[in-house]
Amino acid sequence: MFDLRYHVASLAAVFLALIIGILVGVGISSQTDVSSSERQVFEQEIANLRSDVERVTAEADLLRRQQEAGTRYIEQSYPTVMNGRLRGIRVALLFVGPVKSELKSAVTRTLDDASGPALARMRALELPVDPPAVMNAIPAESGSLTLEEIGRRLGGELVTGDETPLWDALGSLIVQEDEGGNKQPADAVVVAQTARIDHPPTARLVVGIYAGLAGSGAPVVGIERTDEQPSRIAIYRTRGLSSVDSVDTLIGRVALAVLLAGGEEGHYGLDANSDSVVPPIEPLELAPLPSG
Repeated sequence: MFDLRYHVASLAAVFLALIIGILVGVGISSQTDVSSSERQVFEQEIANLRSDVERVTAEADLLRRQQEAGTRYIEQSYPTVMNGRLRGIRVALLFVGPVKSELKSAVTRTLDDASGPALARMRALELPVDPPAVMNAIPAESGSLTLEEIGRRLGGELVTGDETPLWDALGSLIVQEDEGGNKQPADAVVVAQTARIDHPPTARLVVGIYAGLAGSGAPVVGIERTDEQPSRIAIYRTRGLSSVDSVDTLIGRVALAVLLAGGEEGHYGLDANSDSVVPPIEPLELAPLPSG
């Protein structure tokens, strides 16, 4: 929770200054023409540097203890904050690109920890797409559609479930891995873009999917790990999705659960550009205690 890098760097700089001061002092003390007043000034500077070292060391130690306390608090409060938060909320997971097992595990653990049901469905897109093949596979009753319009309908069908004519028609062309059926609607969607998209037709399809998800009315959350390179958070922001940049951490999973449950939309996590670490957390309604 607390970043010690700045303080460690400051401490190192103070030590370096102290060493330089000592070396300079040695050189000065070896000269016979140094006045007593100059030597006193030099000795005072050394004393000040030592005081700075002690102060910065104390600050770093305090921040370390605060970080440890914050970590313990998160670990101890996590089960209480998560318990029941996603009960009955069906979540779909969409990979825009290949499945990343660590991201899928983070999502399924979030559902488990928050008392949610198993994933309603998961789809991983096979990219880039073949535009002529996609157009030829569209059912005639769907009419003439652009790639972006196809994407919008795919995004909507991923949420609504039940009748999914475009997923049914295009699944063999654009899906490389899937789990779960299409019958049940999804109450919320998690998106993980794991592929770089340099193919313009594919980009148009994906832009449409994001638009369809964002316009579905369901909470949609883009996710990544704290060490994700390159980051996709800017993409999620641009497409109108909420995001969590640290889904591999306890605090990131709390943010994800709150968003999926309908929490305040935004961009959360440990990145300096995040709106906050977690969304505002509303307390869950607890069943009344039995009388007596």
